[in-house]
Amino acid sequence: MNDAVTLLADTAKRGELHHAIILHGPSPDGLRQAAIRIAKALNCVNGTWGDDCLACQRIERNIHPDVHVIEVGSERKMISVEQIRDLLSSAVLRPYEGRNKVFIIDPADALSPGGSNSLLKTLEEPTRDTAFILLTRSPELLLPTIRSRSQSIYVGGEVPRDEELEAEIVALLQEFANKKESAALLALATLIADQDDVNNAMALLAEILCDVAAGRIDVAIPREKLLAAADAIVVNTRWLVVNADPRMLIEHGLAALFDV
Repeated sequence: MNDAVTLLADTAKRGELHHAIILHGPSPDGLRQAAIRIAKALNCVNGTWGDDCLACQRIERNIHPDVHVIEVGSERKMISVEQIRDLLSSAVLRPYEGRNKVFIIDPADALSPGGSNSLLKTLEEPTRDTAFILLTRSPELLLPTIRSRSQSIYVGGEVPRDEELEAEIVALLQEFANKKESAALLALATLIADQDDVNNAMALLAEILCDVAAGRIDVAIPREKLLAAADAIVVNTRWLVVNADPRMLIEHGLAALFDV
């Protein structure tokens, strides 16, 4: 377990953990192990980072009444809004036997649009003694509004950005900014849709749009349009799991550059 997770566990043990944590990195198993360690630190009866006490054993076996793992259902491809509503109904109750209620969402990038919006409302007004731990390989796939209300931690290192693809994306955005014609956006949608990993390519596109909006990349497109497009791209990524046409999803998201 890396130093960041150790520091998080120590913070949890002291009762000073942020109410919403995003753990991200290349290993899903590593992310889950980190989340379980934090849940143990929040509820260990001996006040450690996690030991062999009854509470830690039950957390490890996923039978602790105050630690819940929310996953994609066996017959679903997304974490539904109903699952998140059930989570939120439980979140307003006091812990049953532990010190804290812990909700681990794995993977958080599988949240449906409705689920994301429902969760966002709770993150804006967090319940006392409740922690949300969101796991994802690509934090760019989460709504920027969720990311802004959470503490983001790398686990096991960061997957590097594709610099060549990034340069192509920026060049097409610059062409659009100069000419104000849809041809550049259609070319950009085709570029992203043709990538081997469309999911990560859409995440990169959303991140670059946010970078431009923040002034880290110099492209003359209004900030509100960039952020609207980034949000739309992130939301539309969810529909890849139901075999929607990637190019159409990307075009729909980029349309915000015109519409706002």
